[in-house]
Amino acid sequence: MISDSLNIAASSLKTQQRALDVVSHNIANVNTPGYSRQSADLATLSSEKIAGLNLGRGVDIVNVRRLVDPIINQAILNNGSQLSYWDTTQKGLQAVENVFGSLQSTGLAAALDGFFTSWKQLANNPQDNGQKVNVRAKSSALIDNLNNMSQQIRSEQTNTDANINQSITRANQILDNIASLTTQIQRSEAGNKGIVGQANDLRDQRDQAVRDLAKIIPVQEVQTSGGSLMLQTLNGDLLVQDNTARHLARGSGGTGNFANIVIQGSNTTIDNALQGGVIGGMINLRDNKLSSYIQQMDSIAANLVFSVNQVHASGASTKHATALTAGQSSNAALALNDATQTAPFAAQIKSGSFKLHVYDNTGTPTPAGGATISVTAGVTTMNDIATAINAITGVSASVNASGQLNITAATGNTFSLSSDSSNMLAAYEINSFFQGNNAGSIALASAIQSDAGAINTGQVDPATSTINLGDNSAALAILGLQNAALSVDGTTTASLHDRTTSISTQYGTDTAASVQQKDYRSVESDSLKNQRQAVSGVNVDEELVSMIKFQRAYESSAKVITTTNQMLDSLMGLIR
Repeated sequence: MISDSLNIAASSLKTQQRALDVVSHNIANVNTPGYSRQSADLATLSSEKIAGLNLGRGVDIVNVRRLVDPIINQAILNNGSQLSYWDTTQKGLQAVENVFGSLQSTGLAAALDGFFTSWKQLANNPQDNGQKVNVRAKSSALIDNLNNMSQQIRSEQTNTDANINQSITRANQILDNIASLTTQIQRSEAGNKGIVGQANDLRDQRDQAVRDLAKIIPVQEVQTSGGSLMLQTLNGDLLVQDNTARHLARGSGGTGNFANIVIQGSNTTIDNALQGGVIGGMINLRDNKLSSYIQQMDSIAANLVFSVNQVHASGASTKHATALTAGQSSNAALALNDATQTAPFAAQIKSGSFKLHVYDNTGTPTPAGGATISVTAGVTTMNDIATAINAITGVSASVNASGQLNITAATGNTFSLSSDSSNMLAAYEINSFFQGNNAGSIALASAIQSDAGAINTGQVDPATSTINLGDNSAALAILGLQNAALSVDGTTTASLHDRTTSISTQYGTDTAASVQQKDYRSVESDSLKNQRQAVSGVNVDEELVSMIKFQRAYESSAKVITTTNQMLDSLMGLIR
């Protein structure tokens, strides 16, 4: 019948129009992030049997599909996490580049060389006060270098940790968005079967949100039927399930002073699952890279401080002391090397002794050879040291409320120290050159800050209690530390020079590795984007071709209707 032709043509008109709507939607979203090209699936309507023949009834759209490749999408998800991880690490290392200066000759290496050069010049002329002033100036320059490096890197650590909090906030917003989109998808697709009738645009938005989340923390995705979605950390910790999102939070534990990351409501850290993403990159930067540099700088400072103090504390100059106060406090009732003592180098104390030499107002030793004060590791206390000194004529000692030892000569008398085989003087900063125990706390002893003449260049003769005017033995011993293999902090034995070279080399290696990884992941990202574009991207030229195809089909269907209408007019004319 003629009406059947009209119905078939009408179905075509409606179908071609809807197909054109899909093409128009693709073109409209050509620049929309995360959009996947859609395609209208056309199928013939059920045929009808007439006079023994199965005749078609027209056409209809049975589904509008997203054109996606799940394998490529998963690869993009993984790549996004790794690219963000290495990009964050590389930028963080760049932020502290000025701390290290030239890798061939760092500021620290130059300052350390200047320090030892000044001691060499002083050893050549130990009585020249100008050379002592030079030693103090070069020492201050080295101290400033270490202090500044420590402060800048620690500051970058703190800034990085603060940025982690911002990224956690952003991740939680995305988690909420993913849960909300899942609810909308389930509501939109309720009653649909398989891929037919999927909420394509909502699924695109959710996929993009998951990719955005993966740039912050690595995730694994489990999709189920009915539009459901489950997101987990790489450890399997649940982040999103359908319309429920579990937020990230800072925990009560962590590395150093930095709190770890947990799923809100749980105390189980997920830090070890963050081997990708911005947060993972910041944790790597904070806890591995920057922390390692700080530890190495602290090791340089610790070995420098204690080794120099070992020499200086047993040294002397022609200007004897009238009073000395320990730079470190103690629990005066406990053994000097007790594990609970707060002095950083208390563990270096061993059984041995040191000598105290007293001089009268004419500079004559009383008696010659001084007095020996014994130290027994695990037994001798600061109170015992004070008692032993008080037994020596012409000098007295006390322990103040902070546990610091004070040694004071009687009126008109002076004193010197020598021959410390116990490390007690260096450990408690008595007659020391440096104070502190790491790159952040290292400083010149207050006596030397006040008077460069307090720098010890020689040593007291343990037998006669005298010191020669030209004695440079202490200065030479400190100079000898420049290339000496040292380890007072449990690290691998190495010279100070090798330690400064090592930290510069490690920084250079870390930076090169991060740049290499970032470049590799960037190239991989570009490749995956091109692959996705080939499958899911909108090609305007192709869409215009499709538009023309559907337009022509629409015009042809309209022509069928026109022709059928003319047939009806002719038929109606015969009836009239």
